[in-house]
Amino acid sequence: MVPQGSGRSLLAALRVEHPEWRPLLVLIEAALREAESPHWERFVPVVGHQADDGRPLLDGAVISVDPKVVGRWVRHILALAAAAGTEVEPLAQAVEAGRLDPSSLFEAAVSQDVERFHDIARVERDYRGVLRGLASLIAMPMLQTCRRAWAERVSPSWAHDYCPVCGRWPTVAEIRGLDGARHLRCGCCGSDWRTEWLRCPFCGESDHEKLGSLVSADRLERHGIEVCDGCRGYLKTFTTLTAIRPGDVLLEDLATVALDMAALERDYRRPAARECAVAVGVVAEPWRLRDLLSLRP
Repeated sequence: MVPQGSGRSLLAALRVEHPEWRPLLVLIEAALREAESPHWERFVPVVGHQADDGRPLLDGAVISVDPKVVGRWVRHILALAAAAGTEVEPLAQAVEAGRLDPSSLFEAAVSQDVERFHDIARVERDYRGVLRGLASLIAMPMLQTCRRAWAERVSPSWAHDYCPVCGRWPTVAEIRGLDGARHLRCGCCGSDWRTEWLRCPFCGESDHEKLGSLVSADRLERHGIEVCDGCRGYLKTFTTLTAIRPGDVLLEDLATVALDMAALERDYRRPAARECAVAVGVVAEPWRLRDLLSLRP
């Protein structure tokens, strides 16, 4: 079991403990590094609502981006995936040939638009679901930047179990501090929001007879698994004094893959993407659009 630590130390420990994961860790490291780049800050959209109606802050946003920045990032992540032996050639070739616009791919990743993933996969023969697997990493730099910019806008009374920033399902739960408050954490944008005890975050089940936990005797007491017999979903829980760093949530999730195996062996599953994708539009920055159309004044 890899101990909690900084992102760099976690990556180093995972490379040693799981050398077979190194290709994946290269992709994750690239996404986390890109998420720290300041050039994404100017693409953070204006929030058009207060998230008081259950809508994540990202829902309805229009993101004005530099197509060159997005294209460079999408091509970079596809190149890293190809170097790792992932079958991304059809997707990479479609981008290079101009059949697949990187900004459109980026928009689908940010909005978690599963139907568009399926459409692209059918056209570009992505039969192994590579695009869907890479989507969270493609979106991560933008979403992490939005979370930092909007941290003060997340209401402490947010009462929903999906992420208040990007709308994704929680990756892990934290039982945090001396009072044992329960917090949900998003692995993609790093958001942190408080939630009730004894409620399944995926289906809302609150009947204690249908909710339970799995604890392995050979694991540290701070790790556990919450399960729901209503929807057969599960969520890993970490007992911690302080919050996991936003950029480390995904790594902590990966470091506890043994818990996933224990849940899967008992026929519990992590839900896929939420059925209701957030509505996000991606457009070229106005001056970039003029450049693209050769309409410079």
